[in-house]
Amino acid sequence: MVVTSSLLPPASLEKLKTIEDRIAYKYSQDRIDQGLDQDGNDIDSYHNKNDGDDNDDQALMNWLFKTLVKLEETAPPEEEENEDGTVITEETQEEKKYRQEHEQLTDRVSACVAHFCGRAASGAMTRTWTFRSTPSQSLQIHDPSFTGGDVGFKTFGSAYLLSKHIAQGDVPQLEPWTSESSPSTTQLPLPKILELGSGTGLVGFTAALYSNPQGPKVILSDYHPNVISTLHHNSKLNHLDNKCDIRLLDWRDILRKRKLRWNAWQNKGDQKQEQDKKTTAPHRSTEYDNIAPSSIPKTTPDEETDCQELPESDRMDLIIGAEVVYDHGHAELVAHVVDEYLKKDLISQDSQIPPEQRCPAFHIMFPLRKTHADVIADFDFWMDKMGLVDRRQAKEWGREDGETTFLYHWREYVRKEHLSV
Repeated sequence: MVVTSSLLPPASLEKLKTIEDRIAYKYSQDRIDQGLDQDGNDIDSYHNKNDGDDNDDQALMNWLFKTLVKLEETAPPEEEENEDGTVITEETQEEKKYRQEHEQLTDRVSACVAHFCGRAASGAMTRTWTFRSTPSQSLQIHDPSFTGGDVGFKTFGSAYLLSKHIAQGDVPQLEPWTSESSPSTTQLPLPKILELGSGTGLVGFTAALYSNPQGPKVILSDYHPNVISTLHHNSKLNHLDNKCDIRLLDWRDILRKRKLRWNAWQNKGDQKQEQDKKTTAPHRSTEYDNIAPSSIPKTTPDEETDCQELPESDRMDLIIGAEVVYDHGHAELVAHVVDEYLKKDLISQDSQIPPEQRCPAFHIMFPLRKTHADVIADFDFWMDKMGLVDRRQAKEWGREDGETTFLYHWREYVRKEHLSV
């Protein structure tokens, strides 16, 4: 085997390093935080305007493919083996070094190609997210590869924006409050917090960082076992096991229980069915119609116990969720789950405490995609049926993985009866 002094010329190695740096910046927090104008356009583009076509994605992809061809042409031969698997001819140290360098270089070029094919193809990554609070706080979040599952494999832009609002003190249910006149007797109870559809966990872990360490553990939830594994990994990565409780939660089970409960009341002729009429309110067709009350058999005593309403003491003061409504089925499910878990009573009856801190709330962040406008309309429909109204809302531009920009919508929902507090 002929061993060359260099697999690629210095200029090519320098260009490869430049591409790697560009990809790293693309997914970095610095890039995601880079300013956008009122129309969502870059204030300062990270592309070097003097680079011309050489910096175009397609041109870079072409160069990477040509480089892979060159590497293939200079690939070391496969090692010959006997039938028992032993190598016939041992490589020299120089040949082993060449093989290792070739494999490393091929992996680097291939990784760049994968990144240009989109986040789903780019593999696992671990990023540090820093919040500029006083004092500042940081989280390391591992995004697994797409092959590990088709859900929860990336940290969405909406998750980062909602996390920033938490860090900036924009979620009043997380803010401590104590009476100056009577600090020993008047204070806000420490909140019980639930995150829905946690994914990689950035939002829930941020809530854990900024909530009172003496309070209940923040509950992070998702329905997919692979996502639960990622959440446990990221919890350990940030030493938050003592502040977080990670749970498997399938929203379909909640809807099924609510409809079982309604069916049990209906079978008994209980007038309480009026209280839960929202469970069977007229609605647009979704994939969950197959578990409508009419299709559920009569409940047994054990099932009736299992589908009882949550006691008020088990309900949440604060529910948070980012990118949790992206199809019609989710629009219905999220509304039911929030209604099931959000406290019905005020967090505190003490009128000295500001009203916005006394109301249990659901904070949600999602991108305003034109293709999903009807899904959000369904979500509005279902939240209204649950008696949940948005007390506050705001819109802001943000980035998805440093490239695509979206106008994001942040809403705070409370129970309708709490609006007068």
